Amino acid sequence: MRNKKNWLLGCALLLFFPLYYMHYSDTEVQDLQTLKNEEANTYQSIFFYLPEEYRETSVGDEIYTNLTEQSSLVNNQRFALWQKDVDHDAFIESGLRVNELRLRLHELDNEGIHPSFVIPKEEIYKEMALLRYYKEHSLPLVPDPFVASNYLPVALESLSGLVFCLLVLLIGSSMYVHDLQRKTIIGIFPVSFMQKLLSKVGIHAMQILLFLVIGLVAGGLYVSFQTGWGSVQSPMLLYTGGDYIAVSTIRYVLYMLLAFMLTALLLLFALALLTLVTKNVYASLFIVILILLVPAGLQFADMHVEWLYPLYMLDIEAILSGNAALALGSETLDYRRALIWLVGMNIVLFVGLFLKNKWSYRNARLPVTESGGSAN
Repeated sequence: MRNKKNWLLGCALLLFFPLYYMHYSDTEVQDLQTLKNEEANTYQSIFFYLPEEYRETSVGDEIYTNLTEQSSLVNNQRFALWQKDVDHDAFIESGLRVNELRLRLHELDNEGIHPSFVIPKEEIYKEMALLRYYKEHSLPLVPDPFVASNYLPVALESLSGLVFCLLVLLIGSSMYVHDLQRKTIIGIFPVSFMQKLLSKVGIHAMQILLFLVIGLVAGGLYVSFQTGWGSVQSPMLLYTGGDYIAVSTIRYVLYMLLAFMLTALLLLFALALLTLVTKNVYASLFIVILILLVPAGLQFADMHVEWLYPLYMLDIEAILSGNAALALGSETLDYRRALIWLVGMNIVLFVGLFLKNKWSYRNARLPVTESGGSAN
């Protein structure tokens, strides 16, 4: 707790959230009205590329009728947004119907439609999940993207993955330095190895979570003074079971914090086990960092190794957004399985540490004979 390096890293984490807002507030975000105007204009290009004789077939006629209805519904959405009091119900109902029609086009293999105008199924499911959430909770359709409630999840997502893992490793790197340097002094303390291990890992994990939560609150307060708090009920998309669901911002943030905590524990346990085996903190750090770089290396080489998929779960943002599942073509990379895997691996590493300590203690207790063998 008196380690100055850890507090310096903690201060850097605390400052990250308010400082990141300066970059985030400069990003250009298109409003819903502009997006719908652009969407309406694309239908002119879609019809332009359709062959004139296309409607002579039954499939072609259905697709032409489908696209005509889509165009009309998107214009209905534009009209709903133009009104002084936005007609939320009309916008949502039209949007849901448009996406149903787009899914029907996928069933027809989007025959005759130029590939650049085909909307992926993932985008369709995302929009439908958001529209259903807005309908269920009666929320405004055009939230301010720069209020605190919309900024904080983005800030947490930017920390996810390698950045957070390296932060944990840097903070946890000094856990066993004093133990290795002062074996004779540490060894006389009436504290068992597992008690000492749980104390060290627990304190470091709580310290990391404390820095994260205080930084999050500080960033939220800073942004709230600039633009306002917004609504904690604003929707965030969550990938689970091969589909997308919309959840509240507060629920999304809590999911991320839980995943961050489990990831921190996993890395600290892994670092402890490797340090116990190698007796070298720097070697242990090097090995863990190499393992963390494996997913990036596989993606760069365009390789997919299924038994290494769990490593991708350390980047919780990629799991929550469904980017990992989409990139690897595996529906198993969702939040529920990630939590199960993180909890399971923490248990496995803890048991491994317990068994390694028992084995080391047993070998140390066995007397050695003159011939080099163990005495009975």
